[in-house]
Amino acid sequence: MDILKNHHRIFNDAFFLMVETPWEGEKFPIWKGVSFRHHPTETLFRAQDKINEYLSFYPAHPKGLLLKGIVLRNLNFNEESILYFQEAKQQDHYLFATNIYLAEYYIHKLKFDEALRFLTEMEVMFPLNKRNLFLLVIVHLELFNFDQAKHYLNQLYQLVDDKMLLYYLNKNLLITEQIVLHTSNRLVLKNFKLKSFNYNLQLKTNLIHFYQEYKANQINFDVINCFIHGLMVKYITLYPRLDFLEKYHVNNGLNFIAIENFQVVIKIEDIDFEHDFVEDYEEYLALEDLMKEE
Repeated sequence: MDILKNHHRIFNDAFFLMVETPWEGEKFPIWKGVSFRHHPTETLFRAQDKINEYLSFYPAHPKGLLLKGIVLRNLNFNEESILYFQEAKQQDHYLFATNIYLAEYYIHKLKFDEALRFLTEMEVMFPLNKRNLFLLVIVHLELFNFDQAKHYLNQLYQLVDDKMLLYYLNKNLLITEQIVLHTSNRLVLKNFKLKSFNYNLQLKTNLIHFYQEYKANQINFDVINCFIHGLMVKYITLYPRLDFLEKYHVNNGLNFIAIENFQVVIKIEDIDFEHDFVEDYEEYLALEDLMKEE
């Protein structure tokens, strides 16, 4: 069994080393999804044919099932891809590469507790994997687990060079925490959570139209990864000042996301962190009063 575990560890280490090697010109490696470069659709279909041929001989081979899931996800057949990821995990529990794909699928489905299960399991074996840590921050924010979110943010601070967006993410986390801590009215808090959930649903709806524009131009990309970037935009633009509410509204959130050099990126240069956002909880309260007067 020790030999078997070591074999899986070598595969997982190689997999994540490959995934986390920055591409030339990449700005923010901590946000990179684990789907590979967005290959042309015809290339992905050819790859799928090869994998299908392989699986016809070895139908339960976990790494073959994993590759089939990756290709399907890159083709945006997400419901089909998850079946292969689940089967790969069932065939080989130690294939932790699968955990990220499973977690990201459940994040896209807004099932954050289910996503957390896979991320926590992977953390045991890969405690310093940046993609896993980033997703743990996002999931704990969605669940209002502020201490845990701060814990994983702190770990990311130690691992990444560019800390700017981590700073703004942490600032908004602290404002959200203060809102929740100072809300004694359960109905108000329930509405606050509902607002976050509705934002996510609207983001998914907007993403369909966003994706169709690229698809019309024969550009293929991973829609799950794009949704996760949308969540990141949500959390770094959460508390705009009154004059900028429309600019950072969910209907405009995808204006800050683009497909460049075959990858999803956040257009940081279009976000004015210095002028457009409140600085602390007190400023947020003042904004709330202004909105009541509108």
